[in-house]
Amino acid sequence: MQNETRVNLKHLLEDLRDVYASPIAEVIVTELIANALDSGASRVSLEAHPSERFFRCVDNGNGMNRLALRGYHNIAASTKERGEGIGFAGVGAKLSLLVAQKVVTESRGKHGAQGAAEWYLKNAYRAPWKFIPFSGLIENGKGTAVTIHLSEEASSLLDVSFLAKTVQRHYYPLLTRNEAIGKILKTVYKKPVEITVNELPVRVEQLASSKSFFVHIGKNRRAIGAGFIEKTKMDEGFWSRLFGHEATRSSDTGLRISTYGKVIRGGWEWLGISVTHPELLSGVVEVPGLSEILTTNKSDFLTTQGALKKYYEIRKAIQRAVLPVLREFGEVEEKAQDRKTPSAFKPLTYDIEGALSLMSETFPELESLVGEHWRRMKAIEGKGKKKKERRKKISFLGGVGDESGRESEEVNQEKGDRHELRVAPDGDRTKRERHPGIEITFEPFMEAGEHALLGKLVDEKIIINTAHPAWKRIQVLAQEPYHVLLTVALILGEHLQSPRGVNVFVSEFLKAWSEASEKSGRLL
Repeated sequence: MQNETRVNLKHLLEDLRDVYASPIAEVIVTELIANALDSGASRVSLEAHPSERFFRCVDNGNGMNRLALRGYHNIAASTKERGEGIGFAGVGAKLSLLVAQKVVTESRGKHGAQGAAEWYLKNAYRAPWKFIPFSGLIENGKGTAVTIHLSEEASSLLDVSFLAKTVQRHYYPLLTRNEAIGKILKTVYKKPVEITVNELPVRVEQLASSKSFFVHIGKNRRAIGAGFIEKTKMDEGFWSRLFGHEATRSSDTGLRISTYGKVIRGGWEWLGISVTHPELLSGVVEVPGLSEILTTNKSDFLTTQGALKKYYEIRKAIQRAVLPVLREFGEVEEKAQDRKTPSAFKPLTYDIEGALSLMSETFPELESLVGEHWRRMKAIEGKGKKKKERRKKISFLGGVGDESGRESEEVNQEKGDRHELRVAPDGDRTKRERHPGIEITFEPFMEAGEHALLGKLVDEKIIINTAHPAWKRIQVLAQEPYHVLLTVALILGEHLQSPRGVNVFVSEFLKAWSEASEKSGRLL
């Protein structure tokens, strides 16, 4: 009996293929591995057979019975729920139809249940499949084998070197054997995962100069992730750049972020931290909890309100974990990181804070960007009339109207949310310096690729790029505050990735700022 998928499968598969940034052969490999890992596999074997023109992926996961294998041939079928894995509906095998003469899937599940099926794309509208005899590729226990009989002899899937590099690039955390990452991945995989290419284990070597770190979050400092950063020697990078040879290092530059061992994003831009020599630094940080906010195809993160909040909370935690390592390597300028907001811009900063407060209901995801300061803002505003009544009791000199002239403990605690205690030189009195809920600092970005940025957000600080040509021109015109205002709006709007768009956010921000500045009575 022959069954048939009655959808325009080719059109759907081409649309799905176009969602990925990688070439289709790379997507097929990574997705086959992802689905194997989601099925509980601890061993994934990739095989390239150029002479016979087929590629095979075999795993020791939970496998499928005939009923599950039937549903497996439905392009929309998936029993997975968000946050439970990194694969998507068997898309590796399904995308294979675009490059294969036929795809053969054999699987053995629980209690010895087994099945095998052959599938191919006949034309744009027909993708027939049928059950075939089980050949015994899964000899013992459970598992699944997907064999792709390729249409072209020159397919990358028949290149052993391509397969090994693809595994290294996309599953770096599973291969490093880093102790810190291993502790985190134990919460996901009970056994260490081994991936082989033509029976040879795929490995990556970690440099001796690497530094590990854990990512903590919350009041109890719970570890939610781990990673490491490594730095190469200057001469290695120099010769590689000079002669154009591929670096012999086991990783590309930049910090990769992964979940369940699968790399989702790389580089330094996503982290929002400038480093002195980005081409010499590389590493990875694994955070399993990010699997809950992966897109449908598991190749990026969602941009919904709740997902963005979670992503930026975790990003801040990663920033806090990474900065000490970068300082130890001498890759961040301490002065640049600690630079304070010039006093001339503090009134503007307070009005920006007021604008964000007015936008809190319309854009609640702002809390994910300026979380700690945002919570302080809300706490202070929530005190309302009671706060105003207490202020009436405070004398002109700042003390509560008691005989000692000292402020009450309650008022001190309230003001401590937004003030720093300063001891006067004579030691007799104290004063408090007000700090805004959001910090704006100024520094030049000299790294390649960053000179065109107006600014960026780093750990609740908005840094204005003073090396940008617009900043230099604005200084001539003496209109710096307006430049800062627009830069802040653009940075926050871009990071929020709101479905309403950056333009809507900028418009609402400028409207809220005008209301806040008019109310405060401050002028630019």
